[in-house]
Amino acid sequence: MDAYLSPEACRSLTALCLLSSNSIPDGFLIGHKRGHRFFVEKIFPSQEGFFPSLEKYRELDKLFEEKILGFFSFRLNENKIKKILAPFAYNKLFLEINLPIQKEMKIKPYIIDRDKEFLLLPIKLKKSK
Repeated sequence: MDAYLSPEACRSLTALCLLSSNSIPDGFLIGHKRGHRFFVEKIFPSQEGFFPSLEKYRELDKLFEEKILGFFSFRLNENKIKKILAPFAYNKLFLEINLPIQKEMKIKPYIIDRDKEFLLLPIKLKKSK
């Protein structure tokens, strides 16, 4: 299993990095899945913690025609992880994005999987140039 980031998704994530490291939100990954590959076509920034309730998440998924593939976060913490390690997010993509001192974005991709309990399973990532 792997994930591919479209040029638009890469530009959007890079733009968020350029704005300010203090106000970078969490967000949603929008796209489709074909076979064993997630195709992230675009991103949608959200509030910290992704969404206020599961009902709101479902409303957003309907709004995006059920194309929410997963989530991304520039500032990962235990509460955010707990929120997405749940049945509704099973088999979704998660991107942990780090901004080191030199401001070059580093992305760690995971799939939300289950083996007795929900967990983040690392996968490969292909980015457009």
